[in-house]
This record gives sequence, structure tokens and C-alpha cells, in this order.
Amino acid sequence: MILTSEQILAFHKFIGFGNITTASIVIFGNEFGTATRSTQACISYFMNEFETKKRFNIGEGFSLIEMDPPPVSSTFLQFISRLMLALKHSDDRFFSDLTFQGKIVLNNYIMNSLYRENSAIINLRPLPQPTEQHWTYSNINEGEYHSKYNFALRNHTSDELKNMRLRILKEAFNLIAKESLVLGSGDKENKKAFFKIIYPTIQFHETKLSDLKIYYSNNPRIILSNYFDNRTIGLSGLKQLYHFILDFNQPKKSIATSLQLF
Repeated sequence: MILTSEQILAFHKFIGFGNITTASIVIFGNEFGTATRSTQACISYFMNEFETKKRFNIGEGFSLIEMDPPPVSSTFLQFISRLMLALKHSDDRFFSDLTFQGKIVLNNYIMNSLYRENSAIINLRPLPQPTEQHWTYSNINEGEYHSKYNFALRNHTSDELKNMRLRILKEAFNLIAKESLVLGSGDKENKKAFFKIIYPTIQFHETKLSDLKIYYSNNPRIILSNYFDNRTIGLSGLKQLYHFILDFNQPKKSIATSLQLF
């Protein structure tokens, strides 16, 4: 498909969902998936959302704080919601096979609470993709696009749109409350390099949770983990991450208490 100049500009300004100033946990994703829609239908849908839904303005950009119910079939959203529900109820059974009633609770959370209550999402790259292995924009060079947003490259390229998005992302992360947690999902090395650009003095530490390697920073509070799906982190890895979050910089009380999640 061909993206118009208007669409390209709009998606470079659009960074995510939710009120990042009030969210206790901000997910840092890669880009928006197209879920059950084709890429073209997804672009048309979002362009309408940009005009009709309530927005939270962030300098030159924005996040949407009003949204239609997300798809309960998305594994990514299921993993985020399992984690949020486990923190809400202090119960790691959300990382096991769910009963029928448990699935109802999970689906209700996705449709009614995710990115509305105490959570938000910011995405690094602007253009929706079905997966990272699919590219559907015929008037944008895929290699150049991914090179621009690969901050681990010594000579990653820039242009006016990328520089604008960097300004928006920097302002967005600076608006997040100091006690809130930024939780990166996937693309760990690239995101670590990105944060070193917007926070030149940041110090990342590396640790292993069984087979799961993560990076974390105490100031600002950031954890960079594997992508949230069955193949890359799995429910067992998500459970390990949950227990790390409980202890992260909080030796005497859980993050659920310290962040006033619910």
C-alpha cells in the first residue's frame, strides 16, 4: 500500500495509548500491530481515531486516551494483562493455564481496563506492521526505515520526521512519574541504545532470571525484557519477570504497593 504524506506525518506524531502521566506501568513496545485488520484497514481506522478520539498532547505529538476495546485474541495484550492482573491481585496463578472464569477476567481486563487504568503504552517505531517479518508500504524503503530506528547502529540515519518523533518520545518519557515503571517488550539492545541517547547518564545493569536476560535502570525506573509472546518469553519467563518486578528496587515492599497500582 502507499502511505500519503498526511498519514506518514500522523503516525510519526502518534506514540501510543493511555495517559502516560498517571500510568504506574508504561509498556515500551516496538510498533503497533495491525491485529485482525489488514494494514490498509488499520491505517484508515487509526486516521479516523486520531480525529474522533480524546487525545493526550505531548509537544508535537500525542497518545490516544480514548479507545475501542482491544482484541482479546492478541497474545501481546494477553501477556501484558496477565502481568497487570498478577500485580493487582498479588497472584502468580495468572501465569498458569486459566480456568473458564479466569479467561473471562482476562478478556474483561483487556477490553475495559488495559491502557485505561494505571497502564499505558509507548511505541518506538511509528508505522503499524502485521509482524516484523512483513512489510506492506510500497513507497517507503524497508531497509532505510529500520536503519533509522536502529539506535544500536553506530551510524543510524536521521531525517526531519525521525527527529520530530525523537523529540516527542523524549518529552513523553520525561512526563512519566518518577515512581512509575517503564517496561520494555522486545528489541532490548536497540531500546537500551535509544535510552542512552535521551538519557546520556543512564546506567543499565544486566541480570539473568533463569534463561531470561534483562536490563534494568534504577533512575529512571526501566526494565528491558524479551518480547511478550509464547515463543520469546513464554508464561514461565513472564512469571520470572513478575517476581523481579516485585523486588525491583523495593526490598521491603512490593511494586504493587509502591506504585499504588490499583
